[in-house]
Amino acid sequence: MSRKILSILCILLGLLILLYPWGKDCYLNYQQQKIMREWQKTFQQVAAEKKTSSDAFKNSRELSKARQREAEEQALRAYIAKHVEGVITIDKIGLKQPILKGVTAKNLEISVASLKNTARAGEVGNYALAGHRNYGYGRNFNRLDELQAGDIIKVENSRGQYRYEVKEKLYVSPEEVWVLQGNGQDREISLITCHPVKNPTQRLIVKGKLIQDW
Repeated sequence: MSRKILSILCILLGLLILLYPWGKDCYLNYQQQKIMREWQKTFQQVAAEKKTSSDAFKNSRELSKARQREAEEQALRAYIAKHVEGVITIDKIGLKQPILKGVTAKNLEISVASLKNTARAGEVGNYALAGHRNYGYGRNFNRLDELQAGDIIKVENSRGQYRYEVKEKLYVSPEEVWVLQGNGQDREISLITCHPVKNPTQRLIVKGKLIQDW
């Protein structure tokens, strides 16, 4: 009997391990979409609401767990809201995610992020964005390799909306940082991720040029 129970527990543990990445992706996607809706309405950074707890329910375990989950969700939403600088949309691959300021481990875990010391959206120069190529289908830059010349990349921020047309797709070594440089004339965008998805040894670069802004 004990062996049977142990086997069942092992199976359940295995399922939990397999489902954890999927659940994490779903959770982050939900929080991203929520923040983008708020951001697009106000174009302002929003602060997390602080809720006070009631002493009368301090001993309530259920309420405590619910509040802990709510606090964690608020903390994530507040972090995204504080660091968001815009939204990137690529209809071809079903991508719509916030752009966070600065390529840090935390930012890349949550969404895509802009590289420091590169141009801003719509400016002359190269607006460079990096994103993980997560195993979750469609997550971050997972499907970036599907883009081809002529596809459209849209960026929206508090200063306006920008429409870029994909011009080329490159596979380079991690040391080839020249891909971040602009030509001094065009208003460009570069999307950067690892290649291939598993055991990456290269960088996949999708470069585009601004064709419309308003």
